[in-house]
Amino acid sequence: MRPQKLTIAGGRRTTVDYDDRSAEYRDYNRNRWKYDKQAKQFYNSRIWRETSKQVLLQNDYICAMCGGEATMTDHIVSVKQDWNKRLDLNNLQASCKACNDSKAIRERRKNNY
Repeated sequence: MRPQKLTIAGGRRTTVDYDDRSAEYRDYNRNRWKYDKQAKQFYNSRIWRETSKQVLLQNDYICAMCGGEATMTDHIVSVKQDWNKRLDLNNLQASCKACNDSKAIRERRKNNY
């Protein structure tokens, strides 16, 4: 018997072989890293850092979703959905990490990313 691990598949906890899903992840990562390379360059760029800081300052570091302390800038329409709106100030809002993470999870579920 092969070693197994506990994982979530189809929304349920189940045990699978350690190398059982390697082909599936290989295809997923091939597309993911192609996209992430472009996104990583964008998020590390000087223009993004300056734009993000400007949005936070304009909103006095207050989260647009919960009113807490904002630490990051969020895209209202995600970069994956519309790359051309990545620097549009009307598409950016101040966000705390908790709200930004929960919004990303909701979008991922909605769009099946």
